Amino acid sequence: MEGFSDGIAIADLALQDHPLVYVNSAFERISGYRREELLGRNCRFLQGTERTQPAVREMASAIAEGRDSTVVLRNFRRDGTPFWSEVRLRPLRDAEGRVTHYLGTTRDVTEFRDVNERLARAATFDEVTGLLTRRGLLDRLALLGADEPLLMLCCDVDQLRDVNATYGRSAGDLLLLELGRRLEAVPGLIAGSRLGAGQFAAALRRPEAAEAMVAALHGMLRQPFILPGATVALTITLGWAKGVWTASQGEPLLIEAEAALYAAKAAGRGERRAFDPAVEREARRRLRMTADLRSALANREFVLHYQPKVELATGRILAVEALLRWNNPIFGLQSPDRFLPVAEQSGLIVEIGAWALAEAARTAAALHRGGHAVQVAVNVSPVQFHRDDVPGLFRRILAETGAEPGWISIELTETVLADGSARTLACSQALREMGIGLAMDDFGTGFASLDQLRSLPFTEVKLDRSFVRNLHADPVQSAIVTGVLGVARALGITATCEGVETEAERQRLMVLGCPVAQGYLFSLPLAKEDLIWLLEKHAVLPVAAA
Repeated sequence: MEGFSDGIAIADLALQDHPLVYVNSAFERISGYRREELLGRNCRFLQGTERTQPAVREMASAIAEGRDSTVVLRNFRRDGTPFWSEVRLRPLRDAEGRVTHYLGTTRDVTEFRDVNERLARAATFDEVTGLLTRRGLLDRLALLGADEPLLMLCCDVDQLRDVNATYGRSAGDLLLLELGRRLEAVPGLIAGSRLGAGQFAAALRRPEAAEAMVAALHGMLRQPFILPGATVALTITLGWAKGVWTASQGEPLLIEAEAALYAAKAAGRGERRAFDPAVEREARRRLRMTADLRSALANREFVLHYQPKVELATGRILAVEALLRWNNPIFGLQSPDRFLPVAEQSGLIVEIGAWALAEAARTAAALHRGGHAVQVAVNVSPVQFHRDDVPGLFRRILAETGAEPGWISIELTETVLADGSARTLACSQALREMGIGLAMDDFGTGFASLDQLRSLPFTEVKLDRSFVRNLHADPVQSAIVTGVLGVARALGITATCEGVETEAERQRLMVLGCPVAQGYLFSLPLAKEDLIWLLEKHAVLPVAAA
């Protein structure tokens, strides 16, 4: 036992006060006492004045019952320094089975316990502000009684990164510390928390006039911050929610306040918003749809339908527009307006758009192999156009599908052109240099101007359906369409009018000199196999009403 690294001590239960009758060298080292100072004494003296620890009571109970026990307790060395000791007790019995001695092994676990305490504190308290962490806030709320009316706030320092970049991280920490102090001074505070970065939360006992109180608090939080060498005024965005505390309402109430904060951020910096259940429902819907869209990509549930573009003078099908559809296994065929906004917000449109471009190129190759010289146009989302390397993507697609660049055109909405950046111009020029067509879609509904038709390398301009509707009865719309058609002719690009549904609209467009049209008058969007059938049986569509 002298060679053990753990301290070993044996107490004799037959002697008064159960004194120690043996200790090894490791026990001397751990306790700091010499052997002669330990033998003959009850080991309780090692606890000093802290003899009411639960572990001490457990040890006494184990000895009285003659059973094994393991405890962790606080002891003191000979020089008075405290240490944490893990003690394992084991009874020693004589030949008749009577417990005559107790053997205890001791291990110094001070360092391990200190690390655990630091980790526990780090999980509970924020190092910079001293406020509770998210976990600490929820633990504190769990101590509340039931049916406690609460007001939960979440706020965010909008320019924290700017402060760190301009004045240094230490100045940013001082700002966070001051914001934490302001929250702790709020009347009715139950607990304040730093959730991360510049985001804070506070749980308050709900006042009668909650909205007025939130407005006052928001104003107080936005007061200028005094930093070393500077006074800065920052915007604080705030969201809040109210509810009645129950055992299951802690985190949901915090989540509601965070949802309100995100709604406030969407409205603009420095805004504040109360939690709106409709916003939560919409957020849940977006999350579910995002997951469904990921599955749809993996399960190949997206399809393209194709709507012909017709030469008005002859009825000949010149091109088709590829229109994205989601063949949902539960709800059936879904149009883009049902899922495209979520796809763009989540960024999934980049993957979905890449699939659509490749599928359109495969269709174009199949049509030309079948003897149908029809161009396939496909829409490219503004998100994909700005995030993805579209020219590089097209090079890979053309190589994989065998399609020629001239067989494909991409349609861009005016939103893509709104930034007017050099990257947009370079990307457009690269596509045209490859031989891919470039169409401005939905012209007249956004911010694009006739000048952009001249400055960017478009091959086609598509007038929105809103200019075609009631064209025969509105001279102003006729003048607009006539003007755009004239500019297109002067620039040598094709003009296509969308949404033609009546014979009167077709006749009026013919009079105005529109060369190409698209709409339900000629054909609905068709599945690929139906398009091939139409091209084989009716390469020329009727140009007059039946």
